[in-house]
Amino acid sequence: MDEKYDDTSITSIVEYAQKLVGHSLREMTSSNGLADPKRRRGSFGNALEEYYFGYRINSDGRPDFYKVGLELKSTPLKHNAKNELIAKERLVITMVNYDDVVNETFETSHFMNKAASILLVSYLWEKDANPVDYQVVLAEVWKIPEEDIPQVKADWETVVAKVRAGHAEDISGSDTLYLEACTKAADSSVRRSQPYSDVLAKPRAWALKASYMTAMENGLLEKRERIERSQNEKSLDLLSLVQERFLPYIGMTEDELCTKYGIGHAGGRKPKNACALITKHILGVSQDAKVEEFEKAGIKPRTMRLHANGRPTESVPLYSTLDYSEIEEIPFKDSEFNRRLQNPFLFVVYIETSKGSGVYRLHDVTLWQMPDVDLDEAKRCYDQMRENVREGHAEVSVKSSENRCCHVRPHGRNAADTSPQPHGNPVSKKCFWLNQDYLAGEIARAASLPG
Repeated sequence: MDEKYDDTSITSIVEYAQKLVGHSLREMTSSNGLADPKRRRGSFGNALEEYYFGYRINSDGRPDFYKVGLELKSTPLKHNAKNELIAKERLVITMVNYDDVVNETFETSHFMNKAASILLVSYLWEKDANPVDYQVVLAEVWKIPEEDIPQVKADWETVVAKVRAGHAEDISGSDTLYLEACTKAADSSVRRSQPYSDVLAKPRAWALKASYMTAMENGLLEKRERIERSQNEKSLDLLSLVQERFLPYIGMTEDELCTKYGIGHAGGRKPKNACALITKHILGVSQDAKVEEFEKAGIKPRTMRLHANGRPTESVPLYSTLDYSEIEEIPFKDSEFNRRLQNPFLFVVYIETSKGSGVYRLHDVTLWQMPDVDLDEAKRCYDQMRENVREGHAEVSVKSSENRCCHVRPHGRNAADTSPQPHGNPVSKKCFWLNQDYLAGEIARAASLPG
């Protein structure tokens, strides 16, 4: 036992951990071993274990504080462009053992053993700062909330089903919402065996997605509401729950739904966000609140109006405004564009009753995320725009005719609404958009529409 805390008492361990809040490791330790922690991967977490809690880093399968079943995890937060606090990365829980996981149940799994009780230490990451100078902002005991268990279990079973089917090589982060099996190896060429196939697969680890971590860590800072579940809905995964809620309203028109929920302005005009308001009414969430489950999964609800022929009435913007300097500096894999593509959309699909009628009926609600096979095409769009910026021609966009999935076009209030570019005069504000024709095919596939 370390003299600074009693490793047979959770209270003692947590009280000791919370002494770090508001401080850095440099302030709270004096070991010479912290001189250059940047030379080691996971240096903050390693230093936290070794120099603050005083135990050696190991690969022991038991929880870090095994006498009380408590696992120590550290995770970075950062400020985004809007100065919001977000998780910098996913939270890795433990490695996926392909040979063992096929014989486990979710409830008795190694993952649940590791995630049953976590001492979470969150710190504020800063670019170019030494990890020992990161300020700790949170130290709390945490476990997966009971209401999140159905979705986490569904995610776990989706991954394990692929291993049992002999297709561990096809596991993808887009398969799941809260929990994923992320790649985990020092070298991207590393492969390992799986029990029901001779095909080698990438090593993977169970991890809670960054969107889930952001929602979890910021949960108390802004207004969020859960979708209240009836007794019969308690075991449903998230998509099943949402589809169950929408089912009674399939086939109703926008106007009928607006009338039902009293949505409209004086004079009979509908607000621009009428369909978004309808979605919150159907889910039973207040109009000014974010949906807790969607925040955790990084889901962006999106109304999709389709012409009678199945083509979307408009393209879909991926985020508000491009930062031209950021595009020049940041490669695709680390970009906000790529991060948005990794998050699923909840498409609430309305279809025009007949050509030119202007009357749309609720048809379906479904999750969609850009397939991995299309990410290279999206990257090509990003790289092309990046090259335009580097050459001082941010005014030149990437046309939808030049890329199968995405394009770039203005997204400002008017022509005078501009942003600076690093090598020229300010140009119109723009953003990345998903192409209409690309979306038509993807929605037809996801929502079982004619292609």
